[in-house]
Amino acid sequence: MLPPFVEEFFRNPATVGSLVPSSRDLTDKVMEPIDFATATCIVEYGPGTGVFTDMLLARRRAETVVVLVEVSERFCKLLRERYAGQPNVHVILGSADKTADYLRPLGLTRADYVVCGLPFSSLSRRLGWRILEHTQHVLQPDGKLILFQYSLQNTRLFERFFSLRHQEHVLLNLPPAYVLVYEPKPESAA
Repeated sequence: MLPPFVEEFFRNPATVGSLVPSSRDLTDKVMEPIDFATATCIVEYGPGTGVFTDMLLARRRAETVVVLVEVSERFCKLLRERYAGQPNVHVILGSADKTADYLRPLGLTRADYVVCGLPFSSLSRRLGWRILEHTQHVLQPDGKLILFQYSLQNTRLFERFFSLRHQEHVLLNLPPAYVLVYEPKPESAA
């Protein structure tokens, strides 16, 4: 029997970016830009089996709200079981372009950080655009979008809505990945 991550990759490769879960080197680089001492809301798009979520929960303050937005019912079920009893962790079955709708019932309007490993190369251009435009509105003006991607082919799309603050190539991951840290452009500039 295949592990859930591998099985989901073969079932729906457009929503799972890689056949292999992310390395410790990659998760550390993704966590680096987050100020866990001040973060009140962290959103993760496409948490999958929770590799990055585990790191977020290990480093966050208990009162920091973590919202996990996942399109796979199977991964949602797994995440709900895995994080049952964790304070301020919300697993949402849904699409990243509707995050504001998920935050509102939690009494939140904006996120400090969005961690995203969605495979933009596999998403339709239209959906990628909607997710990024929506994320620009959901983030605090000084918030950060932290992307990890396996290629740089979508940077022009990202930079339509965000300003690049930092980029790093993580070779110790299979496949090697890029960590891109963005801040929202003022909405009138987008």
